[in-house]
Amino acid sequence: MKLAALIFTVLCSTFALAGNREWKDAKVVNITSENGGAVAAPVGTMVVGIPITKTFYWIQTDDITYILGPAISRRQLLNVTLNGKTKIATDGHNAHILDDDGKDKKMRIAEKVARSRPDETK
Repeated sequence: MKLAALIFTVLCSTFALAGNREWKDAKVVNITSENGGAVAAPVGTMVVGIPITKTFYWIQTDDITYILGPAISRRQLLNVTLNGKTKIATDGHNAHILDDDGKDKKMRIAEKVARSRPDETK
């Protein structure tokens, strides 16, 4: 019984921490794909070359543009609309994105680019 109570407490605290993210309004400004090479996979008595495509997502907030990715498998691709609105929360080297279905998707931050303000260019 004590073990069940401990597991329940840990699970509840995990969900409580996940809900405390600081979400920022953002916009999907670019989605890029590049050839990441190929992998050779044996199929029966043959060897087949399978191309690898890397997809990166450019998510822009008021002060920073985050480049997320790479997404390599279909399971890792985001369901977002180019030039569409979204929300982003950062957690160390990872970002959480709310996709078009409202699901929280976690991706690695590949790069961050600070946005210059018009008054800073003088």
